[in-house]
Amino acid sequence: MSRGTTAIINLAHLKHNYTLLKKQAPNKLVLVIKADAYGHGIKRVIQTLGTVDCYAVATIEEALLIRRYNQEVKILLLEGFLDANELETAFENNFDCVIHQIEQIKLLQTIASSKTMNIWSKLDSGMNRLGFNTEQFQSAIKILEKHPNVQDIILMSHFASADDNTNTLTQKQTEMFLQIDKAYPTYQQSLSNTSALLNHKNLKDEWCRVGLALFGVSPIANKQAQDFGLKPVMTLKTNIIAIKNIGVNQGIGYSHAYVSTKPMKIAIIGIGYGDGYPWNLTCKASVKVNGIPAQIVGRVSMDMLAIDVSTINNLKVGDSVLVWGQDKKSELPLETVASHAQTIPYVLLCQITSRVHYNYV
Repeated sequence: MSRGTTAIINLAHLKHNYTLLKKQAPNKLVLVIKADAYGHGIKRVIQTLGTVDCYAVATIEEALLIRRYNQEVKILLLEGFLDANELETAFENNFDCVIHQIEQIKLLQTIASSKTMNIWSKLDSGMNRLGFNTEQFQSAIKILEKHPNVQDIILMSHFASADDNTNTLTQKQTEMFLQIDKAYPTYQQSLSNTSALLNHKNLKDEWCRVGLALFGVSPIANKQAQDFGLKPVMTLKTNIIAIKNIGVNQGIGYSHAYVSTKPMKIAIIGIGYGDGYPWNLTCKASVKVNGIPAQIVGRVSMDMLAIDVSTINNLKVGDSVLVWGQDKKSELPLETVASHAQTIPYVLLCQITSRVHYNYV
């Protein structure tokens, strides 16, 4: 009998999602696979998808990992280069770079290289995170246009609230971006993220940047992946490691945060916050055993948690438990698990720890 805590990565579903998003995109796609491909394993993802329009990551280390396995594909550094060493590495490895602050312009002006680089110049249209204000943006483009090491210039910005279809900020950001973009009719654009593409808020001809949807998860509130025809790439499972019967008024787990109101049968399963499962749960949080929901009772421990299996028959130690994703008997969407953990799907995917076994199918 094994603890059996395993993340099963369905590569066929990954290909399906890519094909679907590629068809929906108005032009080319930037596949955002930062944070180890949102916890799915960056190496296997790029080996599966191969040479695409562009991959995007946050750090130079992630970009170098992609380049190790694919010498030809376009790779975009979303935060750009942050010092002279990173700038030199970007030139050596033919990375595209986002430029979003004056300090990067100054660094670029000091470089002595025979190579060229594609620059994605970022406008802060309302996110108030990375990006130039309007005046800085226009000044930056003037400098970049004359720089001998700059090849193509792509104009970009980032939506703050595209996941909320009722929020007027997305339209305001679009109008601001397009107003400035009018002065540069020959340059390519990149404005839309996953939510904008799924909500049909994208521009007619742009590089759309997609992340979470590639892995079969919806970034849009009150929507699930299946609403868009996407399939979950990760299924997280574990095993039952113990079964016991308890009486009335019995506390379960640390601090007896849950106390039984009737006789019940509980199962202990081999997953906890040491594996990345969230500690902070609502009373609706559950897993599935044999296709049947089983409520989580008591606090999540580092290595295990308890579930109520009073209504589930013929259980035994070693039986499989669906934590999220889908198996032959049922499915438990990650979006649902995230809502019951009072968090977002991104967090659950990215916080899985190294002791969880990965199985690529």
